Amino acid sequence: MQRNDVKLLPGERLERVQELDIVDPLATPDPLDELCKLARVERPEEVGRNGPLIAARATDSNASEAALRLFEIVYGRDSLMAALFVGELFPLLREATVLYLAHYQGKRYDPWHEEEPGRIAHMIWNPNRDAKLGYPYFGTVDATPHFISAAMHAIQARPTFEGEIRHALAAAVAWLLRRLASDDLGLLSHQRVNPHGIANQVWKDSWDSMSHADGTVANHAAPVASLEAQALAYDALVEVGELHAADRLARSVEKHFWLGDFYAIGVDRDPATGAPRPLSTRASNMGWLLRSRLLDGREDRQRRIVELLFSDEFLAESGVRTLSNREVRFRSRSYHNGTVWPHDNYLISLGLEQRGFVDEAQELRRRLASFCRATHRFPEFVGGGEPGDAPFTKRIVDVYDTVNDRPNRIEQPPQEIVCWTVTAMVAVEHAWG
Repeated sequence: MQRNDVKLLPGERLERVQELDIVDPLATPDPLDELCKLARVERPEEVGRNGPLIAARATDSNASEAALRLFEIVYGRDSLMAALFVGELFPLLREATVLYLAHYQGKRYDPWHEEEPGRIAHMIWNPNRDAKLGYPYFGTVDATPHFISAAMHAIQARPTFEGEIRHALAAAVAWLLRRLASDDLGLLSHQRVNPHGIANQVWKDSWDSMSHADGTVANHAAPVASLEAQALAYDALVEVGELHAADRLARSVEKHFWLGDFYAIGVDRDPATGAPRPLSTRASNMGWLLRSRLLDGREDRQRRIVELLFSDEFLAESGVRTLSNREVRFRSRSYHNGTVWPHDNYLISLGLEQRGFVDEAQELRRRLASFCRATHRFPEFVGGGEPGDAPFTKRIVDVYDTVNDRPNRIEQPPQEIVCWTVTAMVAVEHAWG
């Protein structure tokens, strides 16, 4: 099978191209209306009464398309980020999300669930339960720092909330400190203990999202550390006053991630020697550092990151790509290797604004709003191709990767209405008045 519009990497064999019968909605919905649907309430003032947001839903036009109904459940990371985006507007949602996840917080060590004491869950349950995973499933390292930050923001807004969350917050901080202390590099690393679990336990959780400059996928047989997870961990530690641990982490990030001209997407270990290796690919992850205290006082690094993200290799018509188009594994419609994700861009815009790059921040928000209007959705991601390329993918493309001896889905349609995107647009529209 050959398709001229499918980019194949060395060792890949095209297995399937399936065009899906996806209907384009006639108009862009109102983000507040979609927020209410994700929150399972009737009116905006009720948001949070029924707990956290579910991750995604399909539009009514495509309710029968299974490929667009993959994430109609609560995810720890997704619900926390969404609550943080609109926490000042909907404080009840922030508190409800923290309390809900505290209820399911890890209590013991269980490899099937990847549960650990104090760890915040990734998926609470799954209607299509996979017997290979235990639910709640805890395979994420960034949900716990998000939880700490969300809890601290909620306490700052309502100090009496501390009494409701004190024990869960302390357990989450203890988990983070243990994780950092147990890593030989002093980083917040991930390595699945359930062999059927998620390999990359961060927001870019597809198995091939972290790679070396030659395209070789990160070594998941040993711990892997992702750049943005370090920033989240650092800020969480500072927020709870664990300054000594934060300082150690900052030194480790400087040693292992900064490559003189940009920050590596991550660090893995050499399979032969166990020595740490930077994953020296340029990715949007470095944009998250703009919002982190890790870059306080580093104006030169801030400017360099902005320069990169607004260069042609990163900036697409819709916003900042997940991966630079100069990298080997870049494909403009690949899930984490070339697409543009709204929540990624909104978070980067917050960092840009914080560091004084106000025009750049507004430009990313303008592009975010523009592609929501163009697609009549609040999508999970859009294509990171050239101007004129269709932003919304309506097909599935599967290949077989003979190098890694496994199948790989290199294209799939985005979920149509996603909590990250909805809350980002609610925040943007509120800021714009």
